[in-house]
Amino acid sequence: MSTLSVRKFAISLDPQHVVDFSQPLDYFAEVFHDLGFTPSGTYSFRYSDHECMVKIELQRSPDGYYLWAYVQAIDEHEYRIRECADAIGAYVVSGGKKPI
Repeated sequence: MSTLSVRKFAISLDPQHVVDFSQPLDYFAEVFHDLGFTPSGTYSFRYSDHECMVKIELQRSPDGYYLWAYVQAIDEHEYRIRECADAIGAYVVSGGKKPI
């Protein structure tokens, strides 16, 4: 899939802006495991099938973690990111940037 474009999203508690989560790492590991993701590093989880690859990264913040999602697929597959956001009661922010 290396020739396909990658789309970046933020998963946030706010539907308009990137807001960090205060839950512990174990919480996210359990939620993403239940959605079929496997750990690909200490702060990242990966899902892959014949249609797409999805990677979720947790980035440390002052109060917990920012969540970033990357989708590599022929079409957008944004619904897969929405599924992840719904599982933690959050929203998808397309192309979100970390607050300054």
